[in-house]
Amino acid sequence: MGITQQLLIRTTLLLTACTSFGQATAFTQYQSGISDSEWLLSGDIFSCSLTHPVPHYGEGHFIKEAGEPMKFILQPQNEKLGPGQVYIISQAPDWSPGVKPETLGILPYPGYGLTVEVGGKVAERMLTSLDRGRHPVVAGTAWENSRETIEVGLSNINFAPAYSEFRRCLSSLLPVNYDQIARTAALFPLNGVNLTDRIRARLDLVALYVSFDPSVGYIYIDGHTDAIGSRRENRELSKVRAEKVTAYLLEKGVPAEKIISRYHGERYPSTTNNTSKGRERNRRVTIRLEKADVS
Repeated sequence: MGITQQLLIRTTLLLTACTSFGQATAFTQYQSGISDSEWLLSGDIFSCSLTHPVPHYGEGHFIKEAGEPMKFILQPQNEKLGPGQVYIISQAPDWSPGVKPETLGILPYPGYGLTVEVGGKVAERMLTSLDRGRHPVVAGTAWENSRETIEVGLSNINFAPAYSEFRRCLSSLLPVNYDQIARTAALFPLNGVNLTDRIRARLDLVALYVSFDPSVGYIYIDGHTDAIGSRRENRELSKVRAEKVTAYLLEKGVPAEKIISRYHGERYPSTTNNTSKGRERNRRVTIRLEKADVS
């Protein structure tokens, strides 16, 4: 990093966080150079990761999991950043002297060698910054000296080709992950048995996920009703509802041997039947995914 850029960062930090850094007297920077800058891609339909080793510090990871926001994790090898506030800064490239750094985010950091995790829009802005030829920097006070500033920079050298592959990986991610799809409740109107567009859309996601995750061993489908009507009528109604859901999943290609369909009438309410809202919640078919036991 050039002297001009150091001064620009220091100015930004002192203007925005002089109470945190005090009168900083020294800077220590960790960043890869031209010869050792790497961006490593790994991923599948469930998660994409772009990893950047930072010499003598640790690794930075951009991670996007199916159905989740983008996040950036800075993983240290030991305690270098001390407790206080951490600043995420977008720094101008060497060929743009005089361009001021941009503060992307500020977050508390407890120290103790823990990871720095940034989510959502800030992580996306860090990627955009790299794509524009800038250098995101994570800055904070040093663990052993609160008058020293630690800067961990992400180099944009060799970033472009890896980022192109990363975006391809992102485009192939499933729309949901296991935790988001493992428990689903399809609600039915009073005496209703037909699948609504909303129910079909949710079942489409279940079928899509199951088709890509062979570790899903069973899909439990349980039909339920509210307490209106006779027990016999409700048992039959819950049976028809469960059968409707089962038939739809089979139509979407879910293997029959994975499906366990059951019906219970009014026996297992999820909430009270004393209110219309409660009864609405009880008129349901639950779809539960369970991983196969591989032990």
